[in-house]
Amino acid sequence: MNTSQTRLVEELQELSAGLNESNTLILKEINGSLMCRFIMHGLVRHTVNVTCPLLAYALWQISSVGIIDGNDFMIFKNAFGKFSLHIKARQLYAELGLQHPDADLELQNLLVA
Repeated sequence: MNTSQTRLVEELQELSAGLNESNTLILKEINGSLMCRFIMHGLVRHTVNVTCPLLAYALWQISSVGIIDGNDFMIFKNAFGKFSLHIKARQLYAELGLQHPDADLELQNLLVA
């Protein structure tokens, strides 16, 4: 049984795996999902198809027109644990039907710390 919780965790694990072998992340929306391509030296090293709308939206928000590279990529890579926890908490609050008071914070603020 693949619930939204397990799907989110699996997608976050796949994203984490791609971070270690790349220096650029390219995002492309395809049929309601977000294709994430991790690139190193011009070659695609890892691909993840994100179907969780919350995760897809969060990734798109921290990108620049679908691209995360350079210093932005290093910041994202180093703060990925915090990013993952934030997304899991948002998913939990959404499933519980609660509005988290800090949920409206910009995701860029999350990565600045």
